[in-house]
Amino acid sequence: MISFLPLCSHPNPKQVLIVGGGDGGVAREVVKHPAVEHVTQVEIDARVMQVPAQHGRRPLASQSRRWIQIHEGTQKSVRCHHN
Repeated sequence: MISFLPLCSHPNPKQVLIVGGGDGGVAREVVKHPAVEHVTQVEIDARVMQVPAQHGRRPLASQSRRWIQIHEGTQKSVRCHHN
């Protein structure tokens, strides 16, 4: 539901930015939308993205399609990447 409403409120959501997506659950749902072509997930702490592996699930990085990018770092690095 957290991804469904924003995607439906945009007429053509081709590119999606997820800030603090954690284990990748939101990204996994976003890629199901037929209009989405590219997903960027930004997570400040890389350890958060390792939690799924500790519970027997594959992390998003190991199962992502080529159009999903995962960035780890501070707000400054996100700003620089976007420019």
